[in-house]
Amino acid sequence: MARMNSRTITLRPWQKTALERLAATPGPDFLAVATPGAGKTTFALTAARQSMATTPGQRLVVVVPTAHLKRQWAVAAAGLDLHLDPQWSARDGRLPADMHGIAVTYQQVASSAAALATVARGAFVIFDEL
Repeated sequence: MARMNSRTITLRPWQKTALERLAATPGPDFLAVATPGAGKTTFALTAARQSMATTPGQRLVVVVPTAHLKRQWAVAAAGLDLHLDPQWSARDGRLPADMHGIAVTYQQVASSAAALATVARGAFVIFDEL
């Protein structure tokens, strides 16, 4: 599996508070709501990095409304040393070993649920623009 390098991330105060609340949340679900441009992507990817650092072998799945956003998330993730495959499809099945995860659309979730379930089992999942 791809390794994550050490990278310093400067967080906004709300992001730090939200990460603390996420860490204190007993269940697996957490909803972060913020205005456009507030840094939700950075928050979500930082949360994913933290989870993946404490859960060896954990994958990352980002679910977005459009194909364009899959590429956008992959670029943002790369900036934090996370490697997402925005081209993944059900035909691919498994995730390449050099990837931390995938970015898929809600349509892919609906049409490829069985194949995606294998990749997503135990993963840190981000739902964008839910």
